Amino acid sequence: MQYVGIDIAKRAHVAGSRREDGTPHGKPFKFANDQRGFASLLRRLSELGATPEDTLLVMESTGHYWLALWEFCVAHGYDVAVVNPVLTDAFRRADTLRKTKTDDIDAFLIAEYARFKRLGPSRVSPEDAEGLKQLTRYRASVVVERTALKNRLTSVADRTFPELSALVGGNDSATTRALMGRYGSARAIARANILQLTKVVREASRGHFGREKAEEVKAAAKASVGTSFAAGALAVEAESVVRLIGLMDDEVARLDGEIAELLDPEVGAILQSVPGIGPVLSAEIAAEVGDPDRFETPKQLVAYAGMDATKAQSGQLDGESGQHMSKRGSSHLRNALMTAADGARRYDPYFGEYYDHLTEGRGKHHYVALSAVARKLCGVILALLRERRKYEARTPVSYPSGARAEAAG
Repeated sequence: MQYVGIDIAKRAHVAGSRREDGTPHGKPFKFANDQRGFASLLRRLSELGATPEDTLLVMESTGHYWLALWEFCVAHGYDVAVVNPVLTDAFRRADTLRKTKTDDIDAFLIAEYARFKRLGPSRVSPEDAEGLKQLTRYRASVVVERTALKNRLTSVADRTFPELSALVGGNDSATTRALMGRYGSARAIARANILQLTKVVREASRGHFGREKAEEVKAAAKASVGTSFAAGALAVEAESVVRLIGLMDDEVARLDGEIAELLDPEVGAILQSVPGIGPVLSAEIAAEVGDPDRFETPKQLVAYAGMDATKAQSGQLDGESGQHMSKRGSSHLRNALMTAADGARRYDPYFGEYYDHLTEGRGKHHYVALSAVARKLCGVILALLRERRKYEARTPVSYPSGARAEAAG
């Protein structure tokens, strides 16, 4: 068995092989990140006697530069393991105290990591995982842009008709959007025909509001303190923003359908069995985690999400007060896990008890406690994905100062 480590870079990669006993096999080999370079890699593998039957190619998931090479190697029959750079960096620090780092050394180190860990080919197709990651991240960017537009609409509504929000369920309600998109200001609503206004309100609220609400809105519009300064321009802006929000709503719905097609149904069901994790979060977590076998321990997944603690220590500063979240890993996974943790602590007694113990028993801030719940959730998620089983409710731990423990007593 040979382990061929490949150090990935933008323009050229470096490959280094180790035999089963760990000894280097030949010299490192540099090849271009193009078809001619890939062909030269095949020739080099042939010279080393590294056949598809007894060779594992190992590469780090560095940016997107590994994708074309992975596809090429798989098409030529080779088993490929894609590893997390966070894990190989940790292995590098354990392997040597020197800060030596070159492409040649890294290629051999990646091969040694695979040999030492007895890695096999990635269980989850990197192609499927990358496609899911691409769409979930794009969806997140669309949601951010939609939120910015909603904030812009709120700004316009607060200037031209500040009383509207309290009347129809907030600035983000469908009724507010419909009224601002159609009329744009309190003055325009005050002049509107009551029958037409009733129709707009009724359709936007899906029958929840009717003539009575329309009359209430019209009366408030007549007495509004909203500014008339640049009201015409603001009305045009409101109409445009409402239209764009509608388009983005449609786009998010379309993306949700595409993401559902890419997400492994079994993986989706496993993740959604955890209280607080729904379809969107399950897709985001599955996309960012990818192959669960990449992570040997929950701590590695925690580090990959950037939720591991850094510690500042000095003569005046020591202990927990000097600890901060590193935020060195995937921000997308970190955000998804923090959101999932907030749901888990509210809907599952096991996580809720732990959260209460930290906030009420130990006086921790909400976000400090929530990040601790997220780290605990990492261990649960990793175990579920690796063992391919659904979540089973756990008996809460009775912390002496926890609110639920006191209630139980």
